[in-house]
Amino acid sequence: MKIDGRRLVAMLMVVISTAGANPEELSAQAQRPVIGAGAGIAGGVVITLSAIVARARFQREYIDSVEDLIHWQSLPMIAAPAAGVTFGLAGRDALVGSIVGSVSGMAIGTAAGAGIGWLVSRNQESPWAGAVIGAGVGLSVGGLALGLIRWSEDDNPDLSFPSVLRFELSVPLP
Repeated sequence: MKIDGRRLVAMLMVVISTAGANPEELSAQAQRPVIGAGAGIAGGVVITLSAIVARARFQREYIDSVEDLIHWQSLPMIAAPAAGVTFGLAGRDALVGSIVGSVSGMAIGTAAGAGIGWLVSRNQESPWAGAVIGAGVGLSVGGLALGLIRWSEDDNPDLSFPSVLRFELSVPLP
């Protein structure tokens, strides 16, 4: 039996209508992981570039061939989209928090890295290298932190927040 596009859409509509959920809600739930994966790929590129620049600056190891990319610095190209999909599956709050945290963390990290690079070294490439390294660090920390915070504060997440990641900090005041 050959299934064309119309039949496939009709079968999907039957499944969706019998699932008892709102089609718009199901569509949004399907779109969030895709958006998270796309944002994760973009973030993975920034973090990988940051790792390559850090390795070149501090370890004096440069990329001479494609084989040199198969190293620890390629891990963000897998981990960042996986984190984006996870935040997308967790719900809207977690995904938006992760994206906002990533963008703001990248901006703050870029400025801080450029400033530190300018202060620490007199080499002309230091502010640029510091900005790239800071962008990757800021994107990672900001995206994970705000995504996890928003996920943990979500009253009705689509995916339960892992209890392993829950922790409390209390400061006794006199």
